[in-house]
Amino acid sequence: MDAELTWANLMARTHEAPDGFSSTQPAQAHFTTSVDVGNHIAKLVLARCEAAASRHGIEQPWIVDVGVGSGRLLAQLIALGFPADRLIGVDVRPAPDLPVHWIQGVAPACVPPVQGLLFAHEFLDDVPVDVVAEGQVVDHRGTPIGPAHPDDLAWLQQWAGSDSGVVGRRRDEAWRTLVSRVAEGEAIAVDYTTTEPVGHWRGRRAVAAPGADISAGVDLRSCRAATGGRIVPQHRMLAGVTAQHLGETAELAVLRDRSGLGAFGWLITDRP
Repeated sequence: MDAELTWANLMARTHEAPDGFSSTQPAQAHFTTSVDVGNHIAKLVLARCEAAASRHGIEQPWIVDVGVGSGRLLAQLIALGFPADRLIGVDVRPAPDLPVHWIQGVAPACVPPVQGLLFAHEFLDDVPVDVVAEGQVVDHRGTPIGPAHPDDLAWLQQWAGSDSGVVGRRRDEAWRTLVSRVAEGEAIAVDYTTTEPVGHWRGRRAVAAPGADISAGVDLRSCRAATGGRIVPQHRMLAGVTAQHLGETAELAVLRDRSGLGAFGWLITDRP
C-alpha cells in the first residue's frame, strides 16, 4: 500500500473502482441507513415528488435515486404505487432484479436530465475528499505529504474557520452538478454532518482503511451556498408523521433520534 495514499485517493478506490467496496460489497451487510428503517423515507420521497410535480406542472414526474445501493428505496416506491418505468437508479453496482431504469456508473457525471425529483441519500459522504492538518494534506495514516491547494485552504477558512479539516469543495461541485440535472422539480441531498473519515464493516464502525467502507461527513451549508435551498433536520422532516402501529412507533423513534439518524440534514433545492 502506498504510504502517501491520500484520503481522496483511498475513497475513490473504495467507491469508484470496479473492484472497490461499493462495486463488490452489499451495502446492507455493513451498515444501516434511514431507508432500511421501515418505508417512511420512501413515503416522504413520494410526497416530495408529488408536491414538486404539482408546483411545476409536471404531469409524469420521474424519480432518480443517486447512490441507490441495493435498490431498496426504489422497491419501496414501487410498492407504494409509483410507476417503475419512471424510476431511475444510479450506482456503481450492477442492477438489482427490479423493473426500473438502471445506470451503472459514477455519479454525478452519468446522471441524466430529469423532470421530477432527484434524491441523493448518503451519496455525498462517499464523494472523495482530502484531509488537511495545519495547511498540509495528510495521507490515510495522518502523515503530512505536502501543502494543500489554495482553493482548499480558502474553503476550510470559510467553512471550518481554520486550516485543518475535511475539505468539502468536491462535494459542492458534485452537488452543483446533480442539481443542474433537474430541469424542473426538486433535488434533495440527505447526509450526516462533518466528521473525519470513518470506516464500516459488517455492521460496526471500523478503522477507515483499505477494504472497508469509507465515508466522511458533509458540510451541507457549503453545498447550499453552491446551489441555494434550505436545510432541514430529519427529525423535523418526519415530525408530522403518525405511527399506525407499534412497529412504526419504534421505527419513527429511530429515524427522529436527534443523536443519530434524526440529526441528518435534508438539503432541499427547488429547480429551476
